[in-house]
Amino acid sequence: MKRSRTEFARQVRRRVAPGCVAVLIAAAAMLCIGRAGRAGAASDGGFERQGLLGADPAKTWSAAESAVAAETSRVKAGGAAMRWHIAVDHFGGEAKYPIGWPRVSRALRGTERDWSGWDFLEFWIYSETSREKLPSAPLALLVRVEAGEGSWSRPLTELKKGEWVRFVVPVADLPRPEAVQQVMFSISDSNYRHQDQVTFTIADLALVRYAAPTLLDFAPEQGVMFADAAGVAVRFRVTGLGPGETAETLCELRRDGAVVSRAAAAAGRGAHRLVLPLGEKRPAPGAYEVVARIGTGPPQRAAVRLVQSPWTERSGKP
Repeated sequence: MKRSRTEFARQVRRRVAPGCVAVLIAAAAMLCIGRAGRAGAASDGGFERQGLLGADPAKTWSAAESAVAAETSRVKAGGAAMRWHIAVDHFGGEAKYPIGWPRVSRALRGTERDWSGWDFLEFWIYSETSREKLPSAPLALLVRVEAGEGSWSRPLTELKKGEWVRFVVPVADLPRPEAVQQVMFSISDSNYRHQDQVTFTIADLALVRYAAPTLLDFAPEQGVMFADAAGVAVRFRVTGLGPGETAETLCELRRDGAVVSRAAAAAGRGAHRLVLPLGEKRPAPGAYEVVARIGTGPPQRAAVRLVQSPWTERSGKP
């Protein structure tokens, strides 16, 4: 399913996993630099994608206390989908846990296990059920990493009966994105009534990344700070670059359009911190703007306010 970069960025802000403090500030349009798509990735309107459903979900996915099959009638435009059906049974589960956890999972192999070069896990889910509505915790996503490193999970509480819902999960949230072993969806029978029928159609499950240098999470460390500080620190993440690649990142502190301070760095993929020095002649208190740009891409903006320091007189003398 094709969509604009602006739509994807807006979706990321809405669907970021619970508990994330940073708000993802994604580019509305991205630099097109003509760089060939990286191995294993398909280009899609400024993004690269690697599908995870497989050609035949019935063979690549394992179902427990449930059934899975390829879905061909209810799919998103041009995408792959699988149909996962659960007949809730409070008496027929595993011997020790008759009220169990129906689940469907896929073990990853080879290069599929390294998600460190990707930005998001994206998928759509359509829900059908014999109930009037889904329970408050209808389904969960679980991502397992290497043994001893634990796993990551997210309840998919946004699901609604009879509707497609899209999820965009930042790969940076995972404990070890370079060592992912398994992707799993599961329900808890205890959240359903005995003999409830529920079917989830999971479509376009894929790893997604920006195809060109892009700034994410751009923001000052402090939204309000004293005007006599040594500098204004900003943090951001860079994506859209391959291993070992860098792109020039320029950041400016502005007031009424005039540049007060400037800093630049050759930034590679990942998290960064940059300090804009304020110099010996400190700027006057007031409202400012920090503006950042990577390569020739669109600028990212955030507000910052400088206030009078209690240790400095208004005359500027200590």
